[in-house]
Amino acid sequence: MIKLKDILNEFEYPKGKYVKPSTTDLEDVKQTLFDLISNAYAPIGGHVKFKSPDDIMNPGLTYWKMADIDADPEIDVVYFGKKTPIGIKHTGIGHDGDKPNIKNLLVKKSAELRTQGNYVEVSGGSFVSYVKKGNVPIIDDEETVRKILGDKRSAGTVWHGEHPDGKQEGNGWYTRKLGGKDMTKIMLGKV
Repeated sequence: MIKLKDILNEFEYPKGKYVKPSTTDLEDVKQTLFDLISNAYAPIGGHVKFKSPDDIMNPGLTYWKMADIDADPEIDVVYFGKKTPIGIKHTGIGHDGDKPNIKNLLVKKSAELRTQGNYVEVSGGSFVSYVKKGNVPIIDDEETVRKILGDKRSAGTVWHGEHPDGKQEGNGWYTRKLGGKDMTKIMLGKV
């Protein structure tokens, strides 16, 4: 594992602080970040957009935050996304599997999602974590959701409102293709 202090030598790195890595930093820690992301998404078969460490360098991913939280000097958590005309679209997380680190990550990301200009698409356990535990607001207006998705994605999106299978609470559920599969999602955050 790469230690944050090894790549962030331009200033003293305070433990528990989330930092935005530079492109050079990302290159240096891409294997570590890939491992953290792979670990987080292993229960669902992996993150749809990360098949190798080189995928960390995707130029479309313009927003990264990572932190060393626990006693060891290694990167423990990461979250990422991209800057859009609407705001920051959060697209994923990564963690080392330690429950206190995961909780810290979800608390931090939930707080950010409750601030203006941050949003995320979720389903299942992520919905429960962010809405029920993190108090992240649901974006339940169909017109707003379609605007955020854009014309191309919105055209193939089926709006449900309530969850089509009744599996989750909330109004704002829709189904769209992701990675070639129909997936039911809901958008959270503040835009």
